[in-house]
Amino acid sequence: MQLTLPQYYYDGSFKPFDDLLTNGLPREKYQADIPLVSAGEFMDQTYYVHQGIIKLYIISNNGKEKTEWFIGPGGLFPLYSPLERRYKGERDELLVKTQTPTTLTTISQSRIQQLIQDNPDFAKVMLRQYADFTAILLYDIINLASASSMTKVCNYIYQYVKVLQPNGIVLSQEEIANNIGIPLLTLSRILKKLRAQGIINTGWKKIQVLNWQALLDYCSSELIDN
Repeated sequence: MQLTLPQYYYDGSFKPFDDLLTNGLPREKYQADIPLVSAGEFMDQTYYVHQGIIKLYIISNNGKEKTEWFIGPGGLFPLYSPLERRYKGERDELLVKTQTPTTLTTISQSRIQQLIQDNPDFAKVMLRQYADFTAILLYDIINLASASSMTKVCNYIYQYVKVLQPNGIVLSQEEIANNIGIPLLTLSRILKKLRAQGIINTGWKKIQVLNWQALLDYCSSELIDN
C-alpha cells in the first residue's frame, strides 16, 4: 500500500459539495496578499476556494511569516471551528491570507456545522481533512525538533518541487527559510552545496531537482519510504 505523505498543499476535497456549500452565497474576488483572518479574530467564518490559493500561516518569533498550509480550488479553510469553543491560539496566532489572486465564497461556521449534522458524507470529508491537517502539523513539529538543517531543507525541496511548484506556488528563498525555520544564510549555504554536488539547480523562485536519489539520501525516512 502506498503511504500518504503529509503535504503542505491540498485542494479538491470539498469540490463534490460545491453547491451545498455555496448555494445562495456570492463569489468574491481578492488580490494576492489580502488578510482573511487576522490576529485577534476568531474563525467564525470559512472560505471556499473557487480559484487561486490561500494560506494558513503564523508569525514566528523573529516577526516573519511561517506558512503551514496552502489551500487551492475545491479546498476549504478554516476548517470547522465549533462556535462554542474559543481557543486563544486560534484567535491570536493562526492567520489566513490570499497567496495569489483568488475567487472565494465566505461561509459561516454555523452553516458548516449544519452541513456536518445533516450530511454524513460531508462530515467524513471534514474529519479526513482534519486528519490531514493534523498530520502536516505533526510532521512539521517533528521535522523542526529533530532534523538537521540539511534534512529540513531537502525535505522541503522535495515537497516544493513535487507539490507546491506544480500547483502554482512560487516562493522566495527567504519565504522558504521562514517556512523551514532556519536562517536565510543557512538556507543559502545548503542550496550552494546541493548545487555544487549536482543535486539541484535554482532560478528565480524556482528549484529543479537534477538527482532525486541524491536528494533523498539527505531526506528523512518518511520521504525515502514513500
